[in-house]
Amino acid sequence: MSVQTAPIALSASAKPATAPVAVPSSIAPVASAQTGAYTARLHTALEAIAPLWRRFETDGAATAYQRLDWTGRVVDHLAGPMRAAPLVVELVETDTGRQVMLVPLARVRHRGYRVITWLDLGVCDYAAPLLAPGIDLTSEAMADAWSAIRKVLPRADLIRISRIPAEVQGRANPVASLERCRRMEMQASGVAIDGDAATLLDRLCRPSARKDMAKMRRRLDRQGEVTFVKASTAAEVDMIFDALVEQRRSRFSEMGRFDLLSRPDVEAFYRAGAHEGLSGGPARLFGLSVGGTWIAAAYGLVHAGTFHGILLTMAGGAWRNTSPGLHVVADSMTWARAAGLDYFDFTVGVMPYKEDFGVQTRDLDELVEVVTLRGLVVTQALRRSEQTKEWLRTHPEWYAKVQKARRWLRRKAL
Repeated sequence: MSVQTAPIALSASAKPATAPVAVPSSIAPVASAQTGAYTARLHTALEAIAPLWRRFETDGAATAYQRLDWTGRVVDHLAGPMRAAPLVVELVETDTGRQVMLVPLARVRHRGYRVITWLDLGVCDYAAPLLAPGIDLTSEAMADAWSAIRKVLPRADLIRISRIPAEVQGRANPVASLERCRRMEMQASGVAIDGDAATLLDRLCRPSARKDMAKMRRRLDRQGEVTFVKASTAAEVDMIFDALVEQRRSRFSEMGRFDLLSRPDVEAFYRAGAHEGLSGGPARLFGLSVGGTWIAAAYGLVHAGTFHGILLTMAGGAWRNTSPGLHVVADSMTWARAAGLDYFDFTVGVMPYKEDFGVQTRDLDELVEVVTLRGLVVTQALRRSEQTKEWLRTHPEWYAKVQKARRWLRRKAL
């Protein structure tokens, strides 16, 4: 998210900065429902709502994950393999017709049940609506609006929306105010970046951390010429992305963890995003090399003055004692500040290395609404799975055994 500022206190009826964008009759919503002061209109094709989407993205508030170009790529690459259908809800004031927000959801068909979730399909770290300029909803207004949204959604067994941030570009996220939202164990973190890019790290990092980074950088320098590259050509994108995929695959195999990038559709999605970042898309790809060998890579999104870090990989083996991942993050932060960005978002996950950069953590919420008995059974099963994971985290001896078994199974599957 961008630099934290106090949300502007506006009532639900505050005037928007620009006029409503009419949806052509040829691409009218597939369903419409009214509850109280709000009407929800359901669209199942992104192009049906593209003009309004772009206006909210530019003049209102949205995270990089809800940009139309990024979301369109999510649908194009992942919706088919994941048996997902996009459900974009346009919320308007019934009396005035003014658009209030866009809520990008998806219905995903799993084996034995259907769930409505955010339109992220595993590749978006935040679930946030696109907000109209100049209109913020109170919690009471959002409860009314959510009732209208629920009425236009197709049948499903469960609604489950995870990683809901409290704010969107400094404005309150109305979804987070819903009564059924609960705090997740997962958190996000980030840090404001300002001033001279050349001295940014000296201002952000603890002296001890800077001293350690300098020592490890000298180790790299002794191995060969150290080069930080922002991919700016198609050839550089492919070279760095290939290194990223290989480094991640090796690391996840070593840990016995499933790697989302092992799916061809996901790998193609991220690669296409990196290429489109060369011509206006939000993705940025960085690589760190020593003597021509790629030893670390970083992939992120840029939007509204913020860099959102998504993927971070590094070479193992003899390179580990030089902390190549730490260096590519530090160089990416310096690049972000030099590019005029003012917030570096480490996104989800609280890890020790992030503390070296003076980050502040942010809570994330989850919304779970059971619709059918089948949905209740699924919800209980998911909770048991989460409880098992938590138990394993507090019993390292059993966690190690499970990880060893996973690594053995993955080797047998190769």
